[in-house]
Amino acid sequence: MIHLSPNEKRYMPGLDGLRTLAVFAVILYHLNVGWAPGGLLGVSIFFVLSGYLITDLLTAEWRRSGTLDLKQFWIRRCRRLLPAMIVMLAAVTAWVTLARPSTMPVLKGDAISSLFYVNNWYLIYHQVSYFEKFGPVSPLGHLWSLSVEEQFYVLWPLLMLIGLKFAPRRGKMFLFMLSAAAVSALAMLVIYDPGTDPSRVYYGTDTRAFSLLIGAALSIIWPSRKLSPRIDRSSRRLLDGIGILSLAAILVMIWTTNEYDAFLYPGGLVLLSLAAAAAVAVLAHPASRIGRWIGCKPLRWLGVRSYGIYIWHYPVIILSTTNGAGDVSVLKAVFQVAASIALAALSYTLIEEPIRKGVLGKGWKKLRTGKLGVDQIPLKGWITGATLLLLVIISCTGIARTPAVASTVQALGPAASGADGSSPVSQEVSAAGDGTGNADANASGQQTAGDRHDAGPAKTSAGSHADVHPPPAAQGQQEADDTASGTTGQAEDPPSAGGKATSSANPVGVAGTPPAKSGEPGGNSGKASGQGGGAAGTNAPPPVKRNLAVSAIGDSILLDAAPYLQQYLPGIVVDAEIGRQMSEAPDIVERLRAEGKLGDYVVIELGTNGAFSSKQLSRLLDSLKDVRQVVLVNTRVPRNWESTVNTALRKAADVHDNATLLDWYEASSGQSFFTPDGVHLKKDGAKLLASLITNAVGTNK
Repeated sequence: MIHLSPNEKRYMPGLDGLRTLAVFAVILYHLNVGWAPGGLLGVSIFFVLSGYLITDLLTAEWRRSGTLDLKQFWIRRCRRLLPAMIVMLAAVTAWVTLARPSTMPVLKGDAISSLFYVNNWYLIYHQVSYFEKFGPVSPLGHLWSLSVEEQFYVLWPLLMLIGLKFAPRRGKMFLFMLSAAAVSALAMLVIYDPGTDPSRVYYGTDTRAFSLLIGAALSIIWPSRKLSPRIDRSSRRLLDGIGILSLAAILVMIWTTNEYDAFLYPGGLVLLSLAAAAAVAVLAHPASRIGRWIGCKPLRWLGVRSYGIYIWHYPVIILSTTNGAGDVSVLKAVFQVAASIALAALSYTLIEEPIRKGVLGKGWKKLRTGKLGVDQIPLKGWITGATLLLLVIISCTGIARTPAVASTVQALGPAASGADGSSPVSQEVSAAGDGTGNADANASGQQTAGDRHDAGPAKTSAGSHADVHPPPAAQGQQEADDTASGTTGQAEDPPSAGGKATSSANPVGVAGTPPAKSGEPGGNSGKASGQGGGAAGTNAPPPVKRNLAVSAIGDSILLDAAPYLQQYLPGIVVDAEIGRQMSEAPDIVERLRAEGKLGDYVVIELGTNGAFSSKQLSRLLDSLKDVRQVVLVNTRVPRNWESTVNTALRKAADVHDNATLLDWYEASSGQSFFTPDGVHLKKDGAKLLASLITNAVGTNK
């Protein structure tokens, strides 16, 4: 994010207003605001801005002096960006050392890689997801974008120097930049795998460079120094019209897209970058009325400090959030935004501006020549220096004492750590051996957090051993699945909601809907089934359903319910694994089919660990056309992908004849069925989910 003062070139206040829009879009995204799911697009706006301004600066220097002083360019960039970054890193690391030591293992690697501006590649190497996060989240998870920009600042001046020497004509430069942008966009298209976590293409310098290059290409054909404030009325109207349309397009995309949108990576980010470039072109023009409006004093003030706001907002949000993504309130969000702005303002006043104006160089020169005495240092300088020294000492101590692990728990697939837990833990259980459905016989199939670390292989009711491997201790943290309380011992009757749930807790026609009250119409409309006993509001356990061939495929949530499913559905085959993704389901279906374990009724409980594409789900359901019924269990997970997953499951149930939706999201609404992570189930929640699945299985649409 580049800020150029008036004495370096013509000041363009409209671009500071655009910075404000971009940084607040990102903040809204990180606050999980429902009406701005595409707030992550603000990063692309910053990339376009940086590409435009840096290239504009370099070409202006070339026109003025016939060369590029690369040393001075890099010194200016370091002086502008590094001081605020170092102070933030020291403050956050010191705070985590003292108040959040459990977060230190995930912070250490992020802090070091961010300091050297390689954080994005660090995250790619360690397969850390930007979107699917459980467990302690690194407060530095947003610094990947600054690494992309700094890598651009290192390489781009060199390429510009070569280009300006050997191909100085604007047309050739423009075509070269557009060609390079096309290659980058093509790389994103090729590498992106729909239905899987998009973090690789989201982080990569290679796959994000097109935004920077589009901005750079704009500066070649639209240099700020050649824009005249004197244009005719029709040209001004056209300029303002383009500005309004481009800003509207950006806002619509922020409002309507999300990180899992299949449109975004094959071309949506390119369109966003082109819209941002159009907005930059208008806002940079001195004759633009839109530029004056967007560059009004409040937005300009925030835009000038947008770099500080960006680097501070995510640590503030993460370190002031105690209960995961579900810890959301308007008052807290307002406080978090205000605190971010206040810290950015302090950084700008005490750190960024003095250093940018050369206070360190001037002070060092005076100190060497003996012209600066200790008594000449102002009190503000002593306080600032002492505070920074203390933060650095504490942060270095914390880093030195802590082993590094990859930035946060992630869910990129079976080879990665489970997003809803630690390392992948697979378990297949079957009650076919005894036929009693006694949960005591299967108690070890669902273990407490301590059991999962310390116990040996879990023994199933059939007398065989399930492969349950303890997660590696190197994680250095208690991760999300380890907080799941699980259930041991005999499965009791399904829980009563204790009067908390009403008939409105579940929509009519969804599996698990409480039975209709006397005198009210029944709830048998729609395609869903499984209503009646076992739902919230009833003390009666569901009737045991024997002689049904049932297979259930899921993640750790299904593991929580497995003992009760074995009691209510004797003979059920449960294939569940911590961290499992929908992308793994087709292979599991084929394996169960080959082993003769795929039943006439199949339960799919997936989506806890991340989103998937509609095509991916449709392919899975198409492979299950030969079964009588597929019960799709939707999810309750306080993460960004919750609504995406549930919408995809609902639409799939509507269009596939043998698919039934079990609305666990509604059935669990307002209940205390969850462990502190808001995802995994306590005993009552596990029993209720098992009873709802039992009621749904074998129920006609």
